[in-house]
Amino acid sequence: MLTGGWEAVRTAVRARVGQSAFDAWFSGLEGDVDGRSLVVKCPDRFSRDWISRRHGNVLLESARAIDAAVEHVVFRVDEHGCREPASTVRARTPASVASPASQGRARADGSSAPAPAPPRDSARARTEPGFDSFVADPANVLALEAARAIARGEAGHCSPLLLTGRSGAGKSHLCRAIRGARPEQTAFLSSEEFTSEVTQAIRSDRMASVRARYRRHLNVLILEDVQFLQGKRATQMEFFHTLDHLISRGKPVVLTSDRPPAELDGLEERLRARISSGLVAYIGPPEIETRRAILRARASAGGVRLPDEVVELLAARPIDAPGALVSSLNQVVARATLLKRPVTLELVHEALRAVDVPGRRRSIEEIMQIAARASGVTVEELRGRSRRRRIVRPRQLAMFLCRRFTDASLAEIGRAFRRDHSTVVYSLEQIEMRTVEQPQLRYELESLASRLGPAAALRT
Repeated sequence: MLTGGWEAVRTAVRARVGQSAFDAWFSGLEGDVDGRSLVVKCPDRFSRDWISRRHGNVLLESARAIDAAVEHVVFRVDEHGCREPASTVRARTPASVASPASQGRARADGSSAPAPAPPRDSARARTEPGFDSFVADPANVLALEAARAIARGEAGHCSPLLLTGRSGAGKSHLCRAIRGARPEQTAFLSSEEFTSEVTQAIRSDRMASVRARYRRHLNVLILEDVQFLQGKRATQMEFFHTLDHLISRGKPVVLTSDRPPAELDGLEERLRARISSGLVAYIGPPEIETRRAILRARASAGGVRLPDEVVELLAARPIDAPGALVSSLNQVVARATLLKRPVTLELVHEALRAVDVPGRRRSIEEIMQIAARASGVTVEELRGRSRRRRIVRPRQLAMFLCRRFTDASLAEIGRAFRRDHSTVVYSLEQIEMRTVEQPQLRYELESLASRLGPAAALRT
């Protein structure tokens, strides 16, 4: 029995986090005890996700200090009677924490489904990529050193740091390395997610709560794809004041964009000026030596031996970003594995011809249908919340193919799969990393790509 109920938990939490943090995050919550669960009702999804990620263990430990029988905390959204999926933090036996991505993954019999791979802005069980795995190059050394400075807490004149460059240049890698080095009170989200949050807050008259979260309780703000803010005046105004507030208090801000500030015509002049007031670091195409190093490192990680002449051929291809280089390598390795042939110049030329053939673009819906049929699942299951392996794998493959065979943005792909931008990025990274290492995954990827037809050009 939880003596004192929710009020006792609130008192214990206040003692742990202090009055200021308590007022900002916990004062508006309601709670109740249901069996071995402490059920916490949050006013909106953002509160649920943030509190469960950042303060879930505080609530769990506070409840267990009063009653050791409490096994987990369940976070729910209960706004105007409209219930949202729950997020759960469980007691460790030894302790394990389920991230907010486990929302709504309960089985029909009431038992808990296995925790899925969480979204990027949650406390992941996996390891973030660090700076050590980022291949330094004259084209990216400024961005790399600036990111390292922020990770060390030495932002100085680097903030705001704007990382610019084509898709696949390594902007997200550096952002995630910063987040990995400074996980406490770091917000990492896309501009589309920020826009959606601001829009919902304006409609529900909750802007004061959003402003408090971003302006009072952050150590680092990382916002990707600021070009998405173009034309969104209300969001731009809110972001400008948030940016100004954080910078004036010495809080580092890291931004990414696919173009420099001068080309962000849809941003208000004062916002462009503020974004440019720190350091703008362009990440260009890697030099030939760096390309060789990337190819050898990725091939070695997957247990693949690349002859020197193959390395030279792939490295010499004109590319915009390292991601295109890795895509070409994946094509070569997949072809060699499927056809049971050694990696030779002839095979490489065949693989590259397949990549470079122009043809009609595919739609996201087409790719989802092909991936679903090939895997024995439905399109609705790909869009659904299940974290079963038989669904997660084709879902990630389909996202990867959507990125390669369509012109859709990450946000558009996410909407099609009912996922956020960060989940799509995570899926792409998982497939790119594993295709070199896992033959069976390469078989599946090549098989699905072949069903799209020879005229479909892989996007690099």
